[in-house]
Amino acid sequence: MGAGNLLSTRAAIGGLILCLLLALGWATPVRADALILSVGPPGEAGLQLDAALLSPRWPPQWQPVAGWQTYTVKPGDTLTGIARAFGVEPVVLAARNGLADPDLIVVGQQLRIAPLNSTPIALPADGSLLRVQCWPWPPAQGQTLVVWLHARQPATYRVEMDGYSYPVWSVGRHAWAVIPLSPLADPGLRALEVAADETAITLTMMVQAGDFGWQEIPAAVADPILAQADKVRAEAERMASLFGGLSQQDWSPRGRFRSPLGGEYPRTSPFGTRRSYGSGGGLSAHAGEDFSAPPGTPVVAPASGVVVLAEPLFVRGNAVVLDHGRGVFTGYWHLQTLHVAEGERVEAGQLIGEVGSTGLSTGAHLHWEMRIYGVAVDPLQWLQR
Repeated sequence: MGAGNLLSTRAAIGGLILCLLLALGWATPVRADALILSVGPPGEAGLQLDAALLSPRWPPQWQPVAGWQTYTVKPGDTLTGIARAFGVEPVVLAARNGLADPDLIVVGQQLRIAPLNSTPIALPADGSLLRVQCWPWPPAQGQTLVVWLHARQPATYRVEMDGYSYPVWSVGRHAWAVIPLSPLADPGLRALEVAADETAITLTMMVQAGDFGWQEIPAAVADPILAQADKVRAEAERMASLFGGLSQQDWSPRGRFRSPLGGEYPRTSPFGTRRSYGSGGGLSAHAGEDFSAPPGTPVVAPASGVVVLAEPLFVRGNAVVLDHGRGVFTGYWHLQTLHVAEGERVEAGQLIGEVGSTGLSTGAHLHWEMRIYGVAVDPLQWLQR
């Protein structure tokens, strides 16, 4: 099979998968960028479509980022031809632009291609690494960057950013790592280094600024709790210790979460929202997603895990924390009722509590939080639709 036919086949497969997902009820076309570097014979590593294409929907406020190169479709253009001209995989170009059907591009349409003045990156042809994939690329504040690695043979892997080494989980020739980015992470360039045995490459990664709102928590609600600083501090230290765990359960980035609520409920305070609390004027970023729901609404586990906390807390009210493994935790605050106990194993869809308004809360709602290595990240990045 020639190179052109291979690219066309990949594009067709990618489009077919996206169309099937939409037909099965996934809410919107996917908008997800991925950096893919590959050497070796075609098909040796294969496109990791689960990360590049079968990802959760991109946030609705997504907009093309300033500084990215665009191309205006002309008469006679095809997605495969455009991708070939810019050295991009058609399946990635389709995902980058939210195209459910790669064949349906129209004259005058603008396609997002790549950063301006970007320098091509290549893997050593005779090195240990056959494929590197980073998703989403470039990442934004509050997102989780996934790095997939594929080597010629089982290897010792390494993933570092700005001098910090992240855990790498491997099975034979395949490995992955996740890098959580705080919603308060400084936007700008980062140095990302990945390696398998002696083969190492350094990628220059741009952390994009997120699109976050602003919210003021009334003094009547915040002050009575925040005035008791010792209790607030003790709870924060306890939660930090809990979220710092690293169990060996089997979570991986191939997994997807279901919604912890059974229906569609308004997001009253999205993840990353900048907040001020009461008369003290303290500023922070909201560490979870708040959903308004009637008291007593069932709250279910979005994925399998172990209950590592299920009790009333001073600030968070009645709370449940699930350990999904490998540094990934989810938390559920302000519950009315708890239906699980510490140490219990739960499965996706199992009842863990009911919506309430306990602790520091202005009304009945669910606060859903996700932590990776202790860093708060947006759980909606992993939500299956």
